[in-house]
Amino acid sequence: MGSYSWLTYLTARTQLAQRLADPNGVFWTDAERGYYIQQALRIFNALTYTWRTDFAFSSSTNLWNSLGLLSGSPRQRTLTDTYCYTIMEYMLLEPATGGTWTGTTQFTITDLAQALQRRRDEIIQVSNCNQSLMTAIGLTPNTIRTNLPDTVIDVARVRYIPVSGSPSTLYRDDTVAQEFYEAPLYQQDPGTPNTFSLSSEPPLAWQVDIAPSQPGSYEAVVLQSGTAFNPPASTLLGIPDDFAWTVIWGAMADLLGRESEATDRERADYCLRRYQDGLNLLIKTPWIELGKVDNVAVSVDAIYDADRYSPEWDSDPTSFGPFIVAGGIDFLAAPIGSGIGVTCLGNAPVPVLDADFVQVSRSDWDTVLDLAQSLATFKMGGGEWKEALQLEQRAIQNCSAENVRLRSMGCFSDILVQRGQVQERRMERYATASQKGTQ
Repeated sequence: MGSYSWLTYLTARTQLAQRLADPNGVFWTDAERGYYIQQALRIFNALTYTWRTDFAFSSSTNLWNSLGLLSGSPRQRTLTDTYCYTIMEYMLLEPATGGTWTGTTQFTITDLAQALQRRRDEIIQVSNCNQSLMTAIGLTPNTIRTNLPDTVIDVARVRYIPVSGSPSTLYRDDTVAQEFYEAPLYQQDPGTPNTFSLSSEPPLAWQVDIAPSQPGSYEAVVLQSGTAFNPPASTLLGIPDDFAWTVIWGAMADLLGRESEATDRERADYCLRRYQDGLNLLIKTPWIELGKVDNVAVSVDAIYDADRYSPEWDSDPTSFGPFIVAGGIDFLAAPIGSGIGVTCLGNAPVPVLDADFVQVSRSDWDTVLDLAQSLATFKMGGGEWKEALQLEQRAIQNCSAENVRLRSMGCFSDILVQRGQVQERRMERYATASQKGTQ
């Protein structure tokens, strides 16, 4: 993959200091400016989809994999809550001590952790970005209802695996359809379940149409809540790295919008708008565009379509397809024992050392610098901050133009960027796009 080698991280921080008229780091420390540049690069990538890259891995043991967890993945999730606390402390004009608190009485580290966790879990729910495969879910023969742990937010797919005989994938349905189309056998004689329902069941439960007659277990693709934050220990955020800024804005909206000496309605409203913008971007992100199995191009299908047009495709995980099945963001299934290749939107490369090169083109650096300067001025508040919002608006317009330019490079770019949402389109979790990210 090509890389840029014209601007070092040290020079970038110096240029930001010049923009801020603070060359000696009196109001913005050198470390603080580095955080804003890193965040600006992530925002730029989220707006433009610039860092598309190829990733190959061997699906040697697991049918289902998360690109957010695979070693070497360009989408590996690395950022922690401590990283977010540090940026929030800078933005609140408090000592940047990470997972501890040495600042004023306006806030505590518990305030920051709780606000960050609430918004993180909301992001996971709306964007479907923390799916996993839950196996060996216990069932009781002759019982139609199964209860789940409170870490489960949503259920996308269920399979019934009896101790003897073949597994069967259950189609999602509701109790009204079961009554209309399966009567008089519905919920009467035990046997092999065909469908599962979530619509009329209590929270943390699903119900099948026919009670299993055999012992066994269920297997389900579920959306999991994130790991609880417990500062000063560092915990992975559990969302894509390039959207860490989204959860920060959401948490800042809560902290500045509560009734306390820290109340700042104007900036709280601004933070909430940025949070909602980030959430809508995350929902639409083209996290996967192309797929290969053993160096042969294959289609990227939704779980919904794979189950309907290739029933029990995962009963033979070494030879199904060949195709790749996409679930929630970063979660996919591919044949075991095959070489899998995907073209995906990688994390924005962020510099760490002074000599690291900033990975942005000469033509786009001014846009990134605008974003970084806008982030830096947030803690100033008042007229200075509001004036700097013009820089943010200019940067967003430039990112939009860059996005259009990149899309115009291919005849079917519109199809490429939709493949990451294929499961959402086929089994929509919200009635309309306008209802997403509105909280």
